[in-house]
Amino acid sequence: MKTIRTLLFTSFAVAASIAAAQAQPAPDPSGNWKLAIGANTVCPLTLSADGSAAYTADCAQGDRVAHWRAAADKLELRTASGETVGVLYVKGDTYAGKRFADGRTLILSR
Repeated sequence: MKTIRTLLFTSFAVAASIAAAQAQPAPDPSGNWKLAIGANTVCPLTLSADGSAAYTADCAQGDRVAHWRAAADKLELRTASGETVGVLYVKGDTYAGKRFADGRTLILSR
């Protein structure tokens, strides 16, 4: 009985340490970013603390991103009407994902 209890405790401790090691803290989404769309387009984007987003320069490929929302390990980019442009997941100090409209890669970096 003591062996089973020890084995269960050890298994739980190993599982908890693996989960803790894999969890990445999400970078603070507010501030100035560069939104890379596919391989060729980079747009400067500012995410405000109130959930709004604005391009600091003209960006024809930007797909009208006007709002953002962070949730756990992901960041949702949305249009002014609330349509989801794409969902990006934490990748170190950046966010990466795909644009829903055409599947192009989106990378948000500082």
